Formats: sequence, C-alpha cells, structure tokens
Amino acid sequence: METPEFSANAAQKILPPFWFFGGLGGMALTHFVYPTPVAVLSDIKLLGWVIFCGAFIMAWRAKRRFDLAETPVKPFSESTVVVESGLFRLSRNPMYLAMNIGLTGFAIAIGDGLPFLIAPAFFMVITTQFIQHEERLMEARFGQAYLEYKARVRRWI
Repeated sequence: METPEFSANAAQKILPPFWFFGGLGGMALTHFVYPTPVAVLSDIKLLGWVIFCGAFIMAWRAKRRFDLAETPVKPFSESTVVVESGLFRLSRNPMYLAMNIGLTGFAIAIGDGLPFLIAPAFFMVITTQFIQHEERLMEARFGQAYLEYKARVRRWI
C-alpha cells in the first residue's frame, strides 16, 4: 500500500522532544519568574522526581523497541513495521505518553500550580500535530494490520 504525501506545518517541524524540553523550560520559567501558589505539598514533591525518572525509563524502553524492530522513531518517517510488543501492547504511543508523564512529574516536583497547565497543552499539541497524522500514515502503509492493532490498543492508555 502506498503511503500518502505529507507536508509538515510549522508546529510539526518542531519535533516532539523539543516540545517536551520546551515544556520543561516553560515550567521552570514560570516557577522562577512567575511563581504561583503552591499546589503540591512538599512531602509529595519527591514523588514528582520519581515519576519524572520513571517516565524517562519508559521512553527509553519504548524507543528501544523501535530500534530492535529497525523502524525509525522520527515522526512521519516511513515505518517498516507495526511495533506491538513491550509497552506498545498497552499504548500505541508510549514515547509520547512518557513525555507527558514526565511533564506531569516535573510539575509535581516543582509544586507550583501554573506548570500543571503545560502537560495538557503538550497532550493537545502532540495529538493534533503528530499522532493523528501518524495514524493516517500507518493506516495507509499497513492497512488492516494497523487497523486491528488500533482497535486492540488505546492511543494513550
């Protein structure tokens, strides 16, 4: 099956890791420049770092599955296979999910209220600018096999 043409818009030219690191930077900036009332008890802030580190491990493991399958990680690259093992049994997008969990963990670690708005914004950008387009490309490339995977496994969790 032939993959449809794809032309990236401005938001899609900024790859997801840059959106993630931009989110982290935005959280840090709001914490230091425009601190908001504390939203997290200090005893729970350590949990945020645990969540952040766990998300990093999750992203690394998901990327490793792509490497083992010899398929590209870069969005909109031509995939060679539908990866269905490891974390991909639970989520079609565990790398994006890990980034979102990492942002949430960082927001908990910072403890201010305003950084908690960045994770949902990241979720919306990634869904609309990457995932929806990637799904169309995967459907065109792998047809019924991808549709069956899509029916079995949720987009996020």
